[in-house]
Amino acid sequence: MATYVNKGETVIFTATEAIAYGNVVAFATRIGVALENIPAGSSGTVGIAGVYEIQAKASDKMAVGDAVYWSKANKEITTTADGNTLAGIAVSDKAAATAGVVAVKIG
Repeated sequence: MATYVNKGETVIFTATEAIAYGNVVAFATRIGVALENIPAGSSGTVGIAGVYEIQAKASDKMAVGDAVYWSKANKEITTTADGNTLAGIAVSDKAAATAGVVAVKIG
């Protein structure tokens, strides 16, 4: 038997280090976005579904539908899977050699 809990759009996350509102939170196999400032050692709300504009790697070209990944080291979205965490799919285009953001459907 299953019991409905919630829509599944957010989780309560305990931060090991301070996380600012809007920062990406990398989990083992997916990402979320902090929906509030979360002090180290405290719990806060992290969005795990929806579309977020996130800083993208300038040299990467991205098209709607592309799988995109979070580079924790560079704090940006990239098309490179190796060593990075799956972020979701691009829902906007981004030209190569262009700094900026890409809209990402996470979850």
